[in-house]
Amino acid sequence: MTSVQCLRVDDVSGWHCLKGQRGVHPRIVPGVKVLLDNDFNPLSEMNEFTLKPAHRKRRAGKSWLNTQNAYADDLYQYKVFLIAVELDEADVALTDLEDFGSCFVGGISIKTRQKFKVSTAYRRHGTAVRYHKHRIFQGLPSSVSLIELTSQGGFRDGILRSDPDSPYAWLPRDVEAADKIHPILNGSWMKIFECLGPAPEEDNQDPRRDRLASETSLITGLRIDEVCSLTVQQVLNLERQVDPQQPSKLISLRITKTKGLKPGFVYLPSFLVEQLLKYIKLERQTVIDRAQRVRGNFEQTQNLFVSDLRSNYTDAGNPLTADTLSRRFTSACIAAGMCSSVDKYLLDEAGNPVLSASGKNVVTTDIVADHTFHDLRHTFAMLTYQDCARSGKQEPWKAVQVRLRHESVLTTLRSYLRWLDRIEETLSDDLMRFYGLIDTIGSAQPA
Repeated sequence: MTSVQCLRVDDVSGWHCLKGQRGVHPRIVPGVKVLLDNDFNPLSEMNEFTLKPAHRKRRAGKSWLNTQNAYADDLYQYKVFLIAVELDEADVALTDLEDFGSCFVGGISIKTRQKFKVSTAYRRHGTAVRYHKHRIFQGLPSSVSLIELTSQGGFRDGILRSDPDSPYAWLPRDVEAADKIHPILNGSWMKIFECLGPAPEEDNQDPRRDRLASETSLITGLRIDEVCSLTVQQVLNLERQVDPQQPSKLISLRITKTKGLKPGFVYLPSFLVEQLLKYIKLERQTVIDRAQRVRGNFEQTQNLFVSDLRSNYTDAGNPLTADTLSRRFTSACIAAGMCSSVDKYLLDEAGNPVLSASGKNVVTTDIVADHTFHDLRHTFAMLTYQDCARSGKQEPWKAVQVRLRHESVLTTLRSYLRWLDRIEETLSDDLMRFYGLIDTIGSAQPA
């Protein structure tokens, strides 16, 4: 084998990606990624490793596609490595797995032109480790033992214990969960919102979709995929509960398209539901009318947020994607001046770093946003905690856990507690002004 390919399946007919398979296997569904050699023969064992757990999750109604795609991408990188070092899977030793992981420690990503994050090295190395455990369980020949591939660390007797013999022990320490939290402080989100679209009270005909979607995340804690998955009917069902006299009245909304597909509730203030209803009747309807004019076979989507009038004819009326919303948000951050200069490596057409005459990597400077859309969820968590603490609630983190829909309060504490301890003394009262507009959302009672 001289090369490997990782392809996404769009049309399942004709795909035979598992050993001995005749006809289309039920695990081969649109959206999955499969691995093939240079002669387009399936890498059956690797495909089995990525597709089998994905199939189980799909049948159980759980989220699966992103995980399957990530596993396939990781194994593609691993197979490229094995081909480059001329090593068969059966001959791989633990040191070879470490060599593969080390490619991403200090290595440069073609996508970002920056050094790989430690978490990327952990994930890709971990996928290779799990794949070789899979091979052992399948009874395939292996030069690395199951004991070598198994970590004895983890929580025991309530204490997190490390394992010096873990296959991950050599990797550098990843950043703590608290270091990944970047809430937008002191009302700075308003600068971003102003660049996303006009406020409700402004006499302005510019699209409000991006701003409204971002406000929805900040007020409810919804993730970007969850915002994009909201439907028109979900909002219409809340219309009868809207009370113009009580704009801060919270209205519960049950959502099912969540991370892990575990149903949960979020709470929308009455005034936000009013704005969403207005969007459905005016801006959204204008987009749908245009799509029906320019697309002969247009079928109207049930998604709440759709493409705006700036979209081309092909995308007219299509659901708003998380990728589009994310790009609009980061662009608004930069337009609002909430950005930084970062060094990025210059790469040639083959993806290799360009070297100067002295042999050093050539570096260029790019402007990147200081925040991502997900930081709105972090901001929601901080605002909710602050409001609950100031209103005298005994367990404010429990309230945050419920609002974020974390399965365990330990997840919430691990992510946010240490971060709050670091900056609590510097938190400004401006942080609460947004909730003040809607009569302390965090402590109001659901309708």
